[in-house]
Amino acid sequence: LPDTPGVYLFYGERGGAADGASLPLYIGKSTRLRSRVLSHFAADHTSDRELSLSQQVRHIEWIETAGEIGALLEEARLVKRLQPTHNRQLRRNRELCTWRLATDIVGDWRLELVHAVDLDFGRRDDLYGFFRTRREATNRLRALARDHALCPPLLGLEKPPQGARCFDFQLKRCRGACHGSESPQAHALRLIEALHALKVEHWTWPGPIGLREGEALHVVDGWRWLGTATDEAMLADLLEAGRPAFDLDVYKILVKAVQRLPVVRL
Repeated sequence: LPDTPGVYLFYGERGGAADGASLPLYIGKSTRLRSRVLSHFAADHTSDRELSLSQQVRHIEWIETAGEIGALLEEARLVKRLQPTHNRQLRRNRELCTWRLATDIVGDWRLELVHAVDLDFGRRDDLYGFFRTRREATNRLRALARDHALCPPLLGLEKPPQGARCFDFQLKRCRGACHGSESPQAHALRLIEALHALKVEHWTWPGPIGLREGEALHVVDGWRWLGTATDEAMLADLLEAGRPAFDLDVYKILVKAVQRLPVVRL
C-alpha cells in the first residue's frame, strides 16, 4: 500500500455475490492510504464494530488519487455504486428534496417542496435546504416558523383558519399576516431572511469547469462531478458523456473544493 491520497476497499469472503465474487465490506478514504488501512488492524480497537470489521477482511484494494478532494469524490461514488455493508454514510437517496420560493399569479410569495429529480439544482437561485425526506423538510420549516414568528398557514404547513386568526397568532407565535396585522410583503421579507442560512449555492459558471488538483482535473458541471481527467482525451470523453444525477454528498464536497482548488474554464 502506498502512503499517498486515495480510497481503499475492504472485501470479505468470496461467494457473497450472485457471481461468487467478494462483497465489499467497507470503503474509506485518506490522504495517507497505508497509515489509514493499518490503523484498522491496530491492537487497541476503540469499538466492537471496528474489531468486527477487521476480522472479516480477506482482501484489500485501493485507488490512488491526486489529493484529498479526489479521494472524497471517489469514495462518494464507490459507496453509492457498491453499497458496502459497513458504510452508513454517503448512501444513495432518491427522495432528496428542497424548498423553492416562488410567486403565485397575484405576486405573493409561496413555498413549494420540489424533488431533485424534477429540477436542475445547480442552475436555480431560488432553492433552500436539502432534505432526505418530506417529513424532514416539513419539520425544518416548522422550526423556522416557530423561531421567526412566521404564519404556518401562509407557509402551507396548515390549512387556512376558519376564523380570521390562526392558532399560532392566539399563542403569540405569529405576527398576524393571516388576518392583516402584518402585511404580506413584511411577512415575505422575514421569510426570506429566515431561509437565508439554507440557501443552496448557485452555479455561477456558464458551463463546466475543471478543478486542478496536482496533475488531475476534476470536471464539474452544475455541482455534478463528471469525473477526473489526466489528459485531453479523457477530458473530451467526460464532457461528451453527459451529466450524472445530482448527488448531495458530491455537492457538499464541491462547494468547499471550489474555494480551495484552482478553477479552469472549459
